Amino acid sequence: MNLDALDLNLVPVLRALLGERNVTRAGSRVGLSQPATSAALA
Repeated sequence: MNLDALDLNLVPVLRALLGERNVTRAGSRVGLSQPATSAALA
């Protein structure tokens, strides 16, 4: 795993997704739209 390429700004998005188990709700929790949340996780 290349940790240099890891964007730590996305950690809150991942935490929200793991908590909500729903991309739309996770995005709302961090202030992003569903498409933006999906793109951040891709």
